Amino acid sequence: MDGLHVRIALTKGQFSKYILHKAREAGLLRGQPHILEYLATNDGCSQTEICEAWDLDKSTVSGLVERMERDGLIRVEREEDDRRRKKLFLTSKGARLGKQMDEYMKQLDTTAFEGISEEEQEQFMRVLSRIYQNLKGVEENGKE
Repeated sequence: MDGLHVRIALTKGQFSKYILHKAREAGLLRGQPHILEYLATNDGCSQTEICEAWDLDKSTVSGLVERMERDGLIRVEREEDDRRRKKLFLTSKGARLGKQMDEYMKQLDTTAFEGISEEEQEQFMRVLSRIYQNLKGVEENGKE
């Protein structure tokens, strides 16, 4: 059992376990830390922008956003010119939890790259980005 798909799946599993554990400690659901992270640098964005940034489907983000608004993590405002479009903003509670989760993510990245030179890290990130783009091209172009 070897190959890129196996190594990526196993690595993703380790990242997900850690993030989910820390999210639960903070009272967050799976997926909510990603939304908080995106809003930290894109406050006032749309749900569509979050879907595109994290490659998530609209129904997933919609459910998370409803829950996050109810829990006081974000504020949702409808756009003046198109009432169907919503803008999402962090509340102070959401910003605080977002910063907390960001610290956990930085610690996780540091642990993951332990013993790996900065040059190797940069090269790895470039290669991983290219792999992602190759696979995204398969999906978008219907390649097999």
